[in-house]
Amino acid sequence: MIVNKDSLAVITGASEGIGFALSTELLKIGFQVIGISSNKNKILRMKKKLNHFGNKFTGICADVRNLKDLQLVAKKFDGPDLLILNAGIYSPVYCENPDIEIFKKHNEVNYLGVINTYVAFLKKMLTKKKGIIVIMSSISGWLGLPKAAAYGPTKAALRSFSQSARYDLEKYGITIKLCSPGFVNTPATSQNKFYMPGLLEPDVAAKIIIKNLESKKFEISFPFFFSYFMKFLSILPDMISYKIISSGTRNNDK
Repeated sequence: MIVNKDSLAVITGASEGIGFALSTELLKIGFQVIGISSNKNKILRMKKKLNHFGNKFTGICADVRNLKDLQLVAKKFDGPDLLILNAGIYSPVYCENPDIEIFKKHNEVNYLGVINTYVAFLKKMLTKKKGIIVIMSSISGWLGLPKAAAYGPTKAALRSFSQSARYDLEKYGITIKLCSPGFVNTPATSQNKFYMPGLLEPDVAAKIIIKNLESKKFEISFPFFFSYFMKFLSILPDMISYKIISSGTRNNDK
């Protein structure tokens, strides 16, 4: 994509996983990057790791659950050319101990946290009449998966939001991209006790995302074979997809 010295990217959930990898890769190709994380210590460590990029990286501690804090951040900078709404959490849900707070927190961070950041930064992007917004969803937003009862619905909601928002954004020259990766080796997926087919490292995932930013695709999904297999499962009759998924994961609950 075309980048100049003033090109600005804002990334939430920037301090680890895909967010950190995206920050690094975008700095390499010339972006000014604002990395946002709710964890102050992680932001400080991130700054140290990226100090060789000089003042091209700005780390900010802010919680995506707090709209006012995000609005204050947005006021300090120009409208981003690239807004990556990546902040998210994942906790497996077990029917033996269904904690309502887990469901609430997933909704507050994964869904409303994305909406808060979108609202905070959108006004200046509309004024510029250009830019790309990337919303980080997941393959688990396509169909319900084991242990993802709190996580999956938030990703499905992001899918619907992205599909709806693109109609309005198009007339302002703003492109919205939905990113639905499979398994990426992050602190979140490290909680999984089952085999994760097609597991990718964050830097590989980041390069795939950046490569597809200016493609005509609405949805960026990878790895190729696993994502197509899951898409196929999502259009099968529920009885069939349920049997295939449950048979593949039933021995991984312990």
